[in-house]
Amino acid sequence: MSKSSEDFQLERWEEWMKEWLLDPSISILDESEFHMDLYDTTESLIVEVDTELFLPEEMILKREENELTIELNGKDEERMRKRKIKFPFSLLERPITFKFLHHSIEISIPKKTSPCTTPAVMRVQGQCQEDRYK
Repeated sequence: MSKSSEDFQLERWEEWMKEWLLDPSISILDESEFHMDLYDTTESLIVEVDTELFLPEEMILKREENELTIELNGKDEERMRKRKIKFPFSLLERPITFKFLHHSIEISIPKKTSPCTTPAVMRVQGQCQEDRYK
């Protein structure tokens, strides 16, 4: 990828972030499904999912062309909580990783593409640990 296309992508990302932050439907989804924050680091874009108010037992990440779907099934909940994020770039050649932290899930999307990718659908079960929430 040339330097000029990287700069162009950064400009598109900054504009997209501004639009995302100003979108009034985001606060509705933060309340009805789960709260998310986006962070921009040197190497990656981070989606942080707040799990302080419920205990997730299952997580499903689905990656399509430019859309990431996050589904969470909470302990003692009958419904799956779901959020979708449309990015201004393709996710197909970006190895998405995640880690469970205290009261959150951190999903990392590298800024640079890579031939080594992760599966289009990742499903993790049994992540609920009540003692980590005390």
